[in-house]
Amino acid sequence: MSPQPSTRAVSLLVLVKVGSRQENGRNNGIAHFVEHLMFKGTPKRPNTLVISQELDAIGADYNAFTSKEKTGYYIKAESSNLPVIIDILADMIQNSIFDPKEVERERGTILEEINMYKDNPMAKIGDLFEEDLYGRGKPLGRHIIGTEELIKSMKQSQLIGFWREHYHSGNIVIAVAGNISNPKTIKLLEAAFGKIRKGKRNVISRAHGFSRGNLLNAHYKDTSQAHLILGFPGIHADHKDRFALGLLSVILGGNMSSRLFISVRERLGLCYFIRSDVDTLEDVGSFLIQAGLDLTKLDKALQAVSGELKDIKTNGATAEELNKAKQFIKGKMALSQEDSLDVAQFYSSQLLFKKKILTPEQVFAQVDKVTQKDIARVARAILQPKKARLTTLSPFKSIKKFGKFLDF
Repeated sequence: MSPQPSTRAVSLLVLVKVGSRQENGRNNGIAHFVEHLMFKGTPKRPNTLVISQELDAIGADYNAFTSKEKTGYYIKAESSNLPVIIDILADMIQNSIFDPKEVERERGTILEEINMYKDNPMAKIGDLFEEDLYGRGKPLGRHIIGTEELIKSMKQSQLIGFWREHYHSGNIVIAVAGNISNPKTIKLLEAAFGKIRKGKRNVISRAHGFSRGNLLNAHYKDTSQAHLILGFPGIHADHKDRFALGLLSVILGGNMSSRLFISVRERLGLCYFIRSDVDTLEDVGSFLIQAGLDLTKLDKALQAVSGELKDIKTNGATAEELNKAKQFIKGKMALSQEDSLDVAQFYSSQLLFKKKILTPEQVFAQVDKVTQKDIARVARAILQPKKARLTTLSPFKSIKKFGKFLDF
């Protein structure tokens, strides 16, 4: 719990340590399917209309999400409604009925969601990159949303079984942030969640390695841009270099004054969108550069990107760049701490996946410790051509001819 007396809002977040990496080749997509069905009715609230009307009546924001390794449910409302939102979310998590009619309706919704992603290359390229990086059919290489074939064949009994297996006390973290009283909130939570099923937390027994597949991976789609991700194996979420890698990402492509944005977009005019990002999981991670590029100038864009990667590996970052990146990260985090939902996510995610929970002030201190030597060292360790993966979604059926432009 994180009291914020200055706000009138309160956010309740339930995180479940289950995602697509707990699935297999027969039930891929089931974690996301179950997430959808949590909003479809309980004995106390028999259908989705009853749930949505009760939440809309208090002006609440509510939603859910599924990732590779967690599923989250949240409700944000005016603070006097805390008893109401705790009762609703606890009821959904523990007592959803998986009505057969709702299963069929939601099956159709998810199939349309799959079609939506197919039509959105900027979003789809991320799934394809992870497939190429971790291996198709591997736990981290599978798409979170699943496949059409598996979603069509998934049975109600499978969904209920998955929910019962993973939705228990060992896998669940509950976070409340906002205008709250700790003693009162604890009593409300104990009353609502106190009888939840017991169980042991899901454990990753070993690190999931990276695919030894092709370094150049072309996925065909008739698009007007070449959507691509140039990525590398990264580090896990609790790694000692995670702050240095985050700063490296900001310097290279984390904002509109970053090296890649200025070089590839502003000076050369080769794209509208380019960014770098860090993805950290419990045991592995990735560092990536994503862009939508002019089909006729892909070679020039890759040369420009390679030039920036070579430079930061050879010369590192300037003192000014590093200082600006630090201020950027600290500024963004400070703003996020004004939002009760962001605060709830900040602490609950750490509790699920990290050995030690840091306060924002402790994070700032770790960011400030990063040196120019750290940036150069991490850049050389991560940005290795032999470990790179170039994934494209474009009209190019082969991208072998572009490999020679990856020179860093």
